[in-house]
Amino acid sequence: MLRRNPALPVPAQPAFLDALDEIRYWLPQSLTPERLAPRFRVRVGAQSIPVVAVSGGEPAAPVRDPNNVVLAGTIQVALGGREWNPAGTETQLTRLAEGVYELVVSLPAGSYAYKLTRGGSWDENYGAGFVPGGANIALTVPKAQLVRFVVDFGKKTIQDSINQPATVPLPTALPERSRAAAPPARFQSVRLRLARKLTAAEVAQPLRVQFEREPERVVYVREALSDPLFHYAGGDLGAHWSRTQTTFTLWSPVAEQVTLVLGEKRHALKRGTAGVWRVTVPGDWHGTPYHYELRSYGQSRRAADIYGVAATADSARSVVADLSRTNPPGWPAPRPFVGKRATDALVYELHVRDFTIHPSSGVKPEWRGKYLGLAQKSEYLARLGVTHVHLLPIQNFNAAHSKTYNWGYETTLFNVPEEQYATQPDGDPLARIREVKTLIAALQRRGLGVVLDVVYNHTVPSEGALSAFWECVPYYYFRSNDKGELLNESGVGNALHDERPMVRKFIRESLALWAREYRIDGFRFDLLGMFTKETVAELAKEIRRHNPAALIYGEPWTGGGPLRFGKGDQRGLGVAVFNDHFRNALRGELDGPGAGFSHGGRVERPALEQAVSGSLADFAAAPTETVNYVSAHDNMTFWDKTALSLPNDPALQRAAVKLAHAAVLLSQGIPFLEGGIELGRTKGMSHNSYDAGDTANQFDWARGERFADIHAYLAGLIALRRAHPALRLHTAEQVKSTLTFLPLENGVAFRGIAFRLEGRRVKDPWSEIIVALHRFKTPSTFTLPPGPWQVAVDAQTAGTRSLGTVENRLTLAPLSATVLFRKETP
Repeated sequence: MLRRNPALPVPAQPAFLDALDEIRYWLPQSLTPERLAPRFRVRVGAQSIPVVAVSGGEPAAPVRDPNNVVLAGTIQVALGGREWNPAGTETQLTRLAEGVYELVVSLPAGSYAYKLTRGGSWDENYGAGFVPGGANIALTVPKAQLVRFVVDFGKKTIQDSINQPATVPLPTALPERSRAAAPPARFQSVRLRLARKLTAAEVAQPLRVQFEREPERVVYVREALSDPLFHYAGGDLGAHWSRTQTTFTLWSPVAEQVTLVLGEKRHALKRGTAGVWRVTVPGDWHGTPYHYELRSYGQSRRAADIYGVAATADSARSVVADLSRTNPPGWPAPRPFVGKRATDALVYELHVRDFTIHPSSGVKPEWRGKYLGLAQKSEYLARLGVTHVHLLPIQNFNAAHSKTYNWGYETTLFNVPEEQYATQPDGDPLARIREVKTLIAALQRRGLGVVLDVVYNHTVPSEGALSAFWECVPYYYFRSNDKGELLNESGVGNALHDERPMVRKFIRESLALWAREYRIDGFRFDLLGMFTKETVAELAKEIRRHNPAALIYGEPWTGGGPLRFGKGDQRGLGVAVFNDHFRNALRGELDGPGAGFSHGGRVERPALEQAVSGSLADFAAAPTETVNYVSAHDNMTFWDKTALSLPNDPALQRAAVKLAHAAVLLSQGIPFLEGGIELGRTKGMSHNSYDAGDTANQFDWARGERFADIHAYLAGLIALRRAHPALRLHTAEQVKSTLTFLPLENGVAFRGIAFRLEGRRVKDPWSEIIVALHRFKTPSTFTLPPGPWQVAVDAQTAGTRSLGTVENRLTLAPLSATVLFRKETP
């Protein structure tokens, strides 16, 4: 994904209304909250409202200090603090020696999660395995007891007396400092309790707060908008066209007035309940640009429609659309994946421009790098045998980058297709929609589902005049601290606040639009770990309401902030997550030379067994919940990584690519392929090519001719998987009753792993299947179960037909996969 962290100007110091009777105020210096109430003055318009109590908000952030080491997580709540607080003193560790820190606390029984932070913020944090920004560390306390945590930055370890009792002894008493009376808590922000609740009308009036002789501050309505008073359940937000009139509906409870600028004409909107504004304009306005002008917090603002379905090329104005007029001939095409299970899918990831921009693609010059170019090339994907095409983001993104190469992980308007992939990017906005539908129909007619890569976790820009979200309701859509700084949980400057009802409603209805109007067959969620489990469950339910067979999967990690939806949280939701455990075992280092199993590296047998069996002993409740992969658009291509791990040995490099993708395609779960692997695709060793242009990213089809053997091998594996339900098990019960691991020989494995599938149990045409994955760079032999076996896959060829018969012992080529079968047990 995109890697950048823009330094946005901070507006004049704000305060926040976080309940209808509570204001959050960031103090000029940290103070204890006692006896502060008389020192604050609050007014709504010309009316004063007394402050009746002041309590602590965010604790004072300590000066950035490498010795300020904190365990941020849910354990903080059990100790009376605020969860996931990197400045929480209740879980601050004590320095024992250079780089070594300790914490001893008394915890009640329960399940906890935590990460290590340093310096009082999330800028430096470590998760499981001491990975920067890594996964949460799980801790299960069976009974109320003392727990010791030890951190060693030199050894890069985070250990505790429950998970690592052999190296971290159980404590017998709390340290003296824990028994001593804590000094009075000082807070950098405070909560002001007002004498009464504000009304819905008052939240749109000027609201000010002043502390002593400090300058008066504007109070922005933030969490208070989550009050049921402002929940709008209607499905008519946006512009709703008919031949005789169009109704424009906007949610902005904080606006004092709203004007619609439709073409060159202006129309005042009328405020209704729940902060909704509305106006109906007679006439047929199809194709007409519009925007809103709002007055809020003493400022004039201008915004496109966040619910708008079309927009001008600069994303500054939305466009009224009769979407029925954007349907190409023969629309819609039949949905290709109806009634299928998630493990029946085989996903191929690509970027619209990359796939056809090279002259050797064979696509018409005017269609290269465009939606229509991919439509023209769709036959290739159908012949390869994949079931779904995963498109990197095509939702309208940052206009500042629409003239240059970009992956698109910086969405601006989520309901509008990106214009740069249209044949006329600056032309008719409705033609752009028609070309997207033409692409989708072309893929679906060839039996290919379309997966949309969506980036609802953050948006770009997030503040200021170019952000419709910000201009409509400042601060509401994004996570922020009490100082007014947007939280950079995504790694790109902001984070959408998915728990807030109207934020979640927007995401839900945006997904419904793509599923319904564009007939999308699946969604891949960028940095899904930033969302709460409740949001993920609700979004999955909404998607399946429109397409019961939709694929839904995402990244169970964040861009560095707190992890709210990690591996394991997907259980039972009908959602899959990328399996980085699988990837790391097969790939090794992401962008370094460290070898994975595919390159001959040593991997512990339990990790391999988990990987090939659907990760049921790891984090998944069913194989439908794991996306198995060894590479994606992030990081080096697998070819580039393999060249690092196996330098100067083209034969072994080809063998490693075959072995890795045999593991992906023969394991239980949802297989995922980075587009171009079958063509020897390289990005010149670039590990983050989001803006590197065509030279790094394009599919070089002429180069691909040199890898015909790889193409044939992967196509054969794909055909094999699609022909055999034993390779596509969809429940844990099926895996447990069908898959068994073959025993070790003389106490050691045959330098790999092998498993048997009893196909008869799932009505597979092959009664038994053996898969052997061999990691050594020299040949090995393997003793087979008794009886003759047919060979379907060897080091050179893969497919559904027998390549010959073998019995007793099998010779395994270096870095190879072998598949054996028989139709009846002897």
